[in-house]
Amino acid sequence: MSRLVRELKWLWSTSWPLYAALVLSCNLIGAVATMLFVRYLLPLRDPATSTLGSVELGAIGVSYVVFAIVVGILVTLLLFRPVLDWQRDPERHDPNMVRSLVMRLPVYQAVVCAAVWLVGIVLAVAIIATTSTVNAIASGAAMALAAAVIVLLTFLQAERLVRPVAAEALARQFEDASLEPPITHRLLLTWIITSAVPILGIIMTLLGQRYGLLSNNPGEEIPAIVALAIMAIVTGYIGTTLSTASVTDPIHELQAAINRVRRGDADVQVDIYDGSEIGVLQAGFNEMMRGLKERQRVRDIFGAYVGTEVAERALEEQPELGGEDRKVAVLFIDVIGSTTFAVDHSPEEVVTELNKFFEVVVSVVHRNKGIINKFQGDAALAIFGAPLQVNDATSWALSAARELRQELRDLRLQAGIGVAAGHVVAGNIGGHDRFEYTVIGDAVNLAARLTELAKDTPGRVLTNSSTLRGANEAEQARWTTLKSIELRGRNSMTQLARPIRATLADRS
Repeated sequence: MSRLVRELKWLWSTSWPLYAALVLSCNLIGAVATMLFVRYLLPLRDPATSTLGSVELGAIGVSYVVFAIVVGILVTLLLFRPVLDWQRDPERHDPNMVRSLVMRLPVYQAVVCAAVWLVGIVLAVAIIATTSTVNAIASGAAMALAAAVIVLLTFLQAERLVRPVAAEALARQFEDASLEPPITHRLLLTWIITSAVPILGIIMTLLGQRYGLLSNNPGEEIPAIVALAIMAIVTGYIGTTLSTASVTDPIHELQAAINRVRRGDADVQVDIYDGSEIGVLQAGFNEMMRGLKERQRVRDIFGAYVGTEVAERALEEQPELGGEDRKVAVLFIDVIGSTTFAVDHSPEEVVTELNKFFEVVVSVVHRNKGIINKFQGDAALAIFGAPLQVNDATSWALSAARELRQELRDLRLQAGIGVAAGHVVAGNIGGHDRFEYTVIGDAVNLAARLTELAKDTPGRVLTNSSTLRGANEAEQARWTTLKSIELRGRNSMTQLARPIRATLADRS
């Protein structure tokens, strides 16, 4: 008994009581309206038997209500029990079975509704036939037309009410299989039953009066025709509203989701609760968003390895081996005493300090419109002016070198920094199956030689006078020229330059 009480409490906490109440009320209202129409508005040929059958019709109505409530609820619970069990314990049920059952719930509910109406119509016709066969035929036809309308409205109402459960069932999996009537069939069927059926009822009333199935007294058909016309308006509006909402609601949700994507929200998903083409669209949107997120993830990971600018260019264009002549500035930075530091510390400490060091390097270089082209153990090569064009690349590179001097002074690892500018070949170097974007030219070699020399120079930042002349006047004012020397591997003299002491402008 306690288990039954717990199950009833759980069931009451779900959306199923509302579902049952709305579906039941739709059928009850339809039944009452049908009985009133048959009893008072349908122009039967033999009013005497109609009056004689009023008691029987009342009994039929009560019997039908009891039958519809008891049998309808029992059959619906029996049919939907797997879904209820799945909602209580999703892990113990086959998701494919539940998915198929949930998507067919509106159809099954309509079948249950049709069966209940069919039994009620058979009972009514059987009782009325005991007094008048003609009246039984006319009443049965009227009730059959009404039943068709109620069954369709039940389907549309159930389809709308079951959406939260369908969204839950399809949250993990959706197959492009039609589990519900296609949209075109749904809309056409709605028009036929909610609008064409009442019009057919009007035609049948007129024909029945003419051929003797109904009363041929002039004017007696008018109330029935008016009632059927009002029914066409009411049921047509309700059916069209529900049917249209089954299409427009998911479209509005997709529109809202697209607007969120436009505003930069990449974690947008829509609920899938329709088994027709609408469900395919909903699933397609979610699949598209997963693809976009995966593409962005690949882009981010790719950019973290090769640089954001290089990644963007590779994704937008078809990478090819070879390069192009570019005027760039190169910044080379190399840790001082890294070998000794590695001997005196554990590998974990070395990695931690290198990451702290390069975190500063990456931040400063990116802030000055450069890219980190590669890491070489304890050294890094930064490029300004490739692959994207940068105005005044030399000034940005020199500014980055000065900032690095300040940003790195409190770290355990110190470094020499060299800056050089010149023409290089920038492009993809390697083989067809494995290559990287890099720059090759004298400016790279010169920056590396200046870095070696900078390790033993006060301030540990050097450039050459030729590079300094390519910078703007404001940047040149922050540097001072030194003596000329012959760098290793070069046959000409190179005049050096280093940043002057920090100025008030630098501190600000």
